[in-house]
Amino acid sequence: MLLEKNQLAGGLGLVVIVGTVSWFLGSLIPTIGSVTFAILLGIVVGNISTQRKLIARGGLFAEKKLLPLAIVLLGVELHLLTLVSLGLPAIVVIGITITTAIIASVYLGRLFGFSPSFSLLMGAGNGICGSSAVAATSLVIDADEIDTGISISIVNLLGTIGIFLTPFLIQLFTMSDLEGGLLIGGSLQAFGQVVAAGFSVNDSVGQFATVVKMGRVLMLGPMVVMIGYWVQAQHRKSGKKTKKTAIQIPSFIVGFFVVSILASLNVIPPDMLAVIKTIGKYLLVLAMAGIGMRIQLRSLFRFGLKSLAFGALVSAIQMSLLIITILLIL
Repeated sequence: MLLEKNQLAGGLGLVVIVGTVSWFLGSLIPTIGSVTFAILLGIVVGNISTQRKLIARGGLFAEKKLLPLAIVLLGVELHLLTLVSLGLPAIVVIGITITTAIIASVYLGRLFGFSPSFSLLMGAGNGICGSSAVAATSLVIDADEIDTGISISIVNLLGTIGIFLTPFLIQLFTMSDLEGGLLIGGSLQAFGQVVAAGFSVNDSVGQFATVVKMGRVLMLGPMVVMIGYWVQAQHRKSGKKTKKTAIQIPSFIVGFFVVSILASLNVIPPDMLAVIKTIGKYLLVLAMAGIGMRIQLRSLFRFGLKSLAFGALVSAIQMSLLIITILLIL
């Protein structure tokens, strides 16, 4: 018992070290972000370390305990009136973006020979809000750390490429500020990517893009619950046994919405909101470090290039339909 506690403490120590270094690097290079650094550094540490039991215990604790808490705390970033303020065109664009990404991922995933869980992770990451959506979905569908880590890495890589691609597309199609904001906010995954791309065009595009991105993030809870329902229904059809006898809304999703409601009602003081947001983001980085530490490079080499091609194709389909929708609606 004492040995297990020591192994857990040692493993968590490694997680904290990797996560803190990643947090610092992410602040220096925000276009890449702390989450991506955490995954990559975690993989490096996990593969060069000989302390396999420490890695396993610390990484598992970070994934199963710290990650749900991080998602709950990140609910402070959402304001429930965001969707109302967006207007009908933006809401239509958001709906098409999320639906296209998830459906395309599911069907293309079959063609590429990927598991349904990996396909759903890629769809959620591309369609909703990057790392947070992948993390939340992984908890609902019991995805393994390899699928989760690869999904997060690819989604963040594609989003980084999008920082430079979307401003070019705005110029190419001579989009207005609103149209450009819809394209950037509706396609890029992380807030940092949306802000970097939007304000590189002009302040107006940046503001529109940020609001649209908030609308996508607001769909995290409902979409994760719907994915959970769909997965359970597929299991019942195939006769596959699951751990749950009934479909339940995960407690971390309930917590996510409770925190969001409290923040929207201004119950939480602004200074405390900032602290909670920072803690939530830091815990998310720690969780990603733990996930990365449990990924073996041989698994990445086996699936990496194929996964990247799959993710790029899903992203291309999503962005193409988004551009067509924007040009037709507005």
